[in-house]
Amino acid sequence: MFGSGISEVIATTRGDKVNAAPMGVVNRDFLYISMYKGSHTFANVKQNGKLVANLVLDPQLYVKAAFDDLESSCFDCFDGVPVLKAAYAWVEFTCAVFDERAQKNAIVRLHPIRSRIIDRPIIPVNRGFNAVLEATIHATRYNALREPKYLKLIDYYGSIVKRCGGKQELHAFTLLTTYLAELDGDKG
Repeated sequence: MFGSGISEVIATTRGDKVNAAPMGVVNRDFLYISMYKGSHTFANVKQNGKLVANLVLDPQLYVKAAFDDLESSCFDCFDGVPVLKAAYAWVEFTCAVFDERAQKNAIVRLHPIRSRIIDRPIIPVNRGFNAVLEATIHATRYNALREPKYLKLIDYYGSIVKRCGGKQELHAFTLLTTYLAELDGDKG
């Protein structure tokens, strides 16, 4: 299911509460995710050792999951596993912290245990959707590091969204800029 390289998914985990966060599943010699050790996702994985990779086509959901807690109405429960209702497929993994030596991130190795394909959509490449994902990734880095270079990259990908995106992508980018304005408002 995961080709070589990085596949963007929305990871769901369960701990004290259900968490959702966009993440990249990396397939090099094995499947893994690099996780920020201070995240709810990492805490949940350390607590119960499981993660679900949800394959989702809604760009707004990626933005919301990156900057906010998703409402409980966004989730279904499948044998105790939190999955997104918007997912067209999902894979459940057991997780093993493989390398925790880095200061901020840990490498978490993924071992698939089951999956479900709910729909098999025909998905043409949409540069606007891809640009929303890239802008969201840079926005999360800006949130963590506050480096201006990420704002320039967000603007660049925003120009692609405006040129190539449909209504969903345009709305998702508007939502992203709203979250960024709130972040900058927090600087005081």
